[in-house]
Amino acid sequence: MERWLAAVVFGARGDYAAAATLLATLLRAADTPAAVRAHAAVTRAAHLRQLGGHRAARRFDGMGLALAGQAPVSDLYGYSHTNHSQAPAADAAGAKIDALIGLAADAIGLADPDLAERLLDLARDPAGGHPSWRPKVRWRWVRAELSLTRGRPAEALEYAEEAVAGSRAARATRHEIKSELLLAVARAGAGHPTAELADELTGLAERAHTARLDTLQWPIQLMLADVNRSTRLGRSGDHRRRATEILARIRVRTDPQGRVVMDRSPWVPKV
Repeated sequence: MERWLAAVVFGARGDYAAAATLLATLLRAADTPAAVRAHAAVTRAAHLRQLGGHRAARRFDGMGLALAGQAPVSDLYGYSHTNHSQAPAADAAGAKIDALIGLAADAIGLADPDLAERLLDLARDPAGGHPSWRPKVRWRWVRAELSLTRGRPAEALEYAEEAVAGSRAARATRHEIKSELLLAVARAGAGHPTAELADELTGLAERAHTARLDTLQWPIQLMLADVNRSTRLGRSGDHRRRATEILARIRVRTDPQGRVVMDRSPWVPKV
């Protein structure tokens, strides 16, 4: 389990090659508990998805779902942490929820919102009933993304605000910053003032930098580029350059499969 947690930390910082090595070891090892193997698979999926590889991620999310179903009943909540722990839950129930939510996120990235809706419906009650805060926050992330995809920014705002509240109560820095980024995207979609959004995002960028969260830094910089494009074109260009610099740094620390999906992704700027 310690190796899986280390892989989660590596992935959050953009050290994808180091994370991939640990996760592959866990997936290959015969003595790895099924619940932990399931989480290793969905964590690998999350890292590929962060690099824009939704199709590649879907394979690992499917693997995680299958592995979670193989776990003994004793592991259903056997590895859970308390609601206020920053560490993610490593139980079979949590892995199944993460896999369903991950598959929904994959479906959004592959332009299949109807499938995403069905998967999120399947995950709603299990996520709400899980003892950890984390599945609830992650479910709201993807539900907000789906609402934005369907052109419902007001609905996305509600889910994003709930995700911010949940991650803040858990004192989970990375989840809180990501939730606030999603909230800023929803506010932009709802027509909030540009200057106000720029100030919020600048603060988020500083927090992500302090926490060494490169994986959140580059999308924040891209959002800042978009927000400033209509009024401050020069500043917009600076933010886009900063995003590509961060991505170039991440690419150096990414495994070969991750580089392939990153280079092919329509969602990730080329570096």
